[in-house]
Amino acid sequence: MGWSTFKDKLLIMTSIKKTFTFLFITLVGSTFFYGQEDSPAFSHTLENAEKPWTNKPFHNKPENFQFAIVSDRTGGHREGVFGKGVEKINQLYPEFVMSVGDLIEGYTKNDSLINEQWDEFHKILNPLSSRFFYVAGNHDYSNTTMSKQWKERFGKDYYYFIYKGVLFLVMNTNDGDGVLISEDQIEFLKETIAQNTDVRWTMVFMHHPLWVYGELNGFDQVEELLAGRKYTMFAGHTHRYLHQVRNNQNHYVLASTGGGSKLRGPKFGEFDHIGWVTMTDDGPKLANISLSGIIDHDVSNEITHEMTSSLIDASNFKTLVMAKGKDRKVLMVLNNDSDSIMYFKGQLYHNHHLKTDVSRFQISIPAKSSQQLAIRTSPIVDMDESTWNPLELEWEMGYDVTFMDPDFRLKGTEIIEMKPSVTRAVLQGESIFLKNLQVSIEHPYDGLLVKYSTDGDSTWQSTTQMTETLTLSATTNVKAFLQDKDGFQSAFFNRKYEKVRPSKAVKVRRPKEGLTYAYYEGNFTAVPDFTILSPIKSGTVLELDPDKIGERLDHYAIQYKGYIKVPADGVYTFYLRSDDGSKLYLDRELVVDHDGSHSASTKKGLKALKKGMHPIQIDYFEDFLGEELQLFFSGPAMEKSPVPLLH
Repeated sequence: MGWSTFKDKLLIMTSIKKTFTFLFITLVGSTFFYGQEDSPAFSHTLENAEKPWTNKPFHNKPENFQFAIVSDRTGGHREGVFGKGVEKINQLYPEFVMSVGDLIEGYTKNDSLINEQWDEFHKILNPLSSRFFYVAGNHDYSNTTMSKQWKERFGKDYYYFIYKGVLFLVMNTNDGDGVLISEDQIEFLKETIAQNTDVRWTMVFMHHPLWVYGELNGFDQVEELLAGRKYTMFAGHTHRYLHQVRNNQNHYVLASTGGGSKLRGPKFGEFDHIGWVTMTDDGPKLANISLSGIIDHDVSNEITHEMTSSLIDASNFKTLVMAKGKDRKVLMVLNNDSDSIMYFKGQLYHNHHLKTDVSRFQISIPAKSSQQLAIRTSPIVDMDESTWNPLELEWEMGYDVTFMDPDFRLKGTEIIEMKPSVTRAVLQGESIFLKNLQVSIEHPYDGLLVKYSTDGDSTWQSTTQMTETLTLSATTNVKAFLQDKDGFQSAFFNRKYEKVRPSKAVKVRRPKEGLTYAYYEGNFTAVPDFTILSPIKSGTVLELDPDKIGERLDHYAIQYKGYIKVPADGVYTFYLRSDDGSKLYLDRELVVDHDGSHSASTKKGLKALKKGMHPIQIDYFEDFLGEELQLFFSGPAMEKSPVPLLH
């Protein structure tokens, strides 16, 4: 369709949209909106003078709008950047997209080559979901062959349109010999400006920032025609961002969207970006959005989740330091739970006291597998081991897969202390038991010998298994260490397992659901001694909800009392979650101490109990901000669940 037809359709559509918007707002505002403050689209039911929001205005009025601007793509273009920009713009949903030219490389009279370049550009542009407005750059429109192609594809090389009361002037700064605006364009501008005196703003788009050239190029006439009206200038060409104010009006030279650039950063004006313009009552507001700063909505998805989880898990290094005299061996296990090959790179920085058998390394970890890394160190000088500085490992891990962003990797630093460790050797099993207990000694290190004792240091047993299971029938202190074939040993680790008798149940006649409580007020920073305080009120509750008892937002305490019903003999784990402090007593014994001022968190404790009813007491205090109190338990053949509360 011709330009005049396109312009008429834009104006008609704008008029229809304004009319419909007015009718809709009038209808809605006169029927069911109330308490509307400063926007007919905003309603609420609060009648009091105070409101839980500020009195700032709503910005997005029906007449406001947002659009994007892309800058130079060519002039030494970098493959893939403009296409990435298209993807990012689609995440923002602008009402339309403007350009400032240099969309193809051009600068040739080869008609076929120019045609190929425009076809290539349109293939990149095709996924864009918003309307795109072309601006002729010197790479797009610099000779008769290129201008012919432009006119065959796009028609006009300079034009205007009106959108929501804003006049958009699109100029061609390549119209003639050299960089200039021809007399024909000046006449076009004069006519257009004269016919559109009632617009609320004028935006001018051109490729060359003509205002920065100290020569006659027609721009002085443009400024004369625009005098007395509000306007904003946008241009590109230089690939270096610049904001200037002329005649009290903003002038912007945009940087690049894939064009040639050293990318030395925003302060140097060299960066890839999208201009994001919001039209307001006070004129257009420009924000520059880095392409890397626009995060796709599906940046973490089903495809990447497994891989990211694997990277995060793998970065929780299972590091073991073993000693043989003053020599050390560091073992590190790396797990790859994903379906792709994972790489791990590392560089060791060590002090002048130690030398290592390796300083840089890179290993590949196959899918669904683990790799073990061993680093040996020895002292350079004869110094006390306590004075050695730790090893510092700078690491990077990621995936070599074609469909992932090359930045899809983790980096970090691991500090490795040079004293023998046991932190990753695990003794499984609860610390108390009733009859017999299965205890396992587990570690993730391949090729190590486990030496353990269950009777002090008199008898040592050995196994090469990475998991060894022991059966205990009496209170036992298990002691163990790890050793390799070269004689390097870990530190000793031990844990006491205690055989206990369960607390007896008590008889409770006709228990009722819920707990009794006593409520106190004061500036508590710990659970108070309730025996020296007088309660403000007391009663019964069906649930642990301090907010329903507290008569003020902060600074109070509650003591709950009652019973719990235990379904079977056994060792039970109790999980006490609170904000702020709390304590749990069972059979008058402190089982969980979660005291002090803190945010919501959980602490657990163990208690051996007989089947039946057992006295329970929960002490709680609220310092400030959030308030929360919850109690769960688990036990023999029973998953974690809420504790049934009785009184």
